Amino acid sequence: MNQLGGLFVNGRPLPLDTRQQIVRLAVSGMRPCDISRSLKVSNGCVSKILGRYYRTGVLEPKGIGGSKPRLATPPVVARIAQLKGECPALFAWEIQRQLCAEGLCTQDKTPSVSSINRVLRALQEDQGLPWTQLRSPAVLAPALLTPHSGSETPRGPHPGTGHRNRTIFSPSQAEALEKGAGLGQMEGQRVLGVTQGQWP
Repeated sequence: MNQLGGLFVNGRPLPLDTRQQIVRLAVSGMRPCDISRSLKVSNGCVSKILGRYYRTGVLEPKGIGGSKPRLATPPVVARIAQLKGECPALFAWEIQRQLCAEGLCTQDKTPSVSSINRVLRALQEDQGLPWTQLRSPAVLAPALLTPHSGSETPRGPHPGTGHRNRTIFSPSQAEALEKGAGLGQMEGQRVLGVTQGQWP
């Protein structure tokens, strides 16, 4: 018995008919706290059920016990490997967002960030090379790079995100930047322009 006098079995989902009543009352305009009191269901439970219903349209409870369905299907794993191979600097959350953007996964059926990291670790062990050894622009995409344009790693489009692309500098560019760090502002800008190929 809960604090409101309602009967429930700990760890078990609320019955479907009670869930339907919650949604019916909410649609009729009743507030969640009033639904909670009238049905003798905790306020948190009512809010959780309504939130999930508004977000996904699903009223049925999630699976009870057992393992969740495997979201990292072979096509998803292959795409994760491809994305990481094309741009080793991608974070798991960026891969997750890209999978949704491409329509390979739906919002509620996307592998979690930890699942993607597990897949990446497994791929890394299978291939024997850590992603960090594949960071060289020449290894990543030799056909995409021209002799003077290797400063940015190619990335998939992420519309609506305010993130900047990471910049990879050649050893000579990095050395010039380090030298320029101790100089005044104008001299430092000249050194930066030289590293980017803008000034002689």
